[in-house]
Amino acid sequence: MSVTIAVVDDSDVDRYLVQRTAKHLDIEARVVEYEAGDNFFATVIDEQRRLAELGQSPPPILILLDINMPRMNGHEVLESLQKEFGEANNFMAIVMYSSSDYADDKTNAMQFDFVKDYIVKPITKEQLKGAIDRYCLAT
Repeated sequence: MSVTIAVVDDSDVDRYLVQRTAKHLDIEARVVEYEAGDNFFATVIDEQRRLAELGQSPPPILILLDINMPRMNGHEVLESLQKEFGEANNFMAIVMYSSSDYADDKTNAMQFDFVKDYIVKPITKEQLKGAIDRYCLAT
């Protein structure tokens, strides 16, 4: 089974680390990169574009969403997704992927039912595999 991972992060290095980590998994994982939250959101709300770029679910698409980004930060993405889809967001599993270890950032992110987890960068192979197993393959 193949899993799609979308990494939404303005850092070239952090996107690269996800690509590299995914290549070392024991499953087929395709990583799609977005440099900004607004680009990702524009893709997700356009069903035709979403299917072309991210593919069809199931399994759910794993979204690694950074908080601190220009134009549209991770919290704004979450608020926009909530307005657009409500809690009926069954095609993606969102994991916050941030360098911020602040309790307020985690609390704000985890208030959305569709946010599954919060990982502080850098992501490890075990964290990525665990997220895929729990949120994408366990369905």
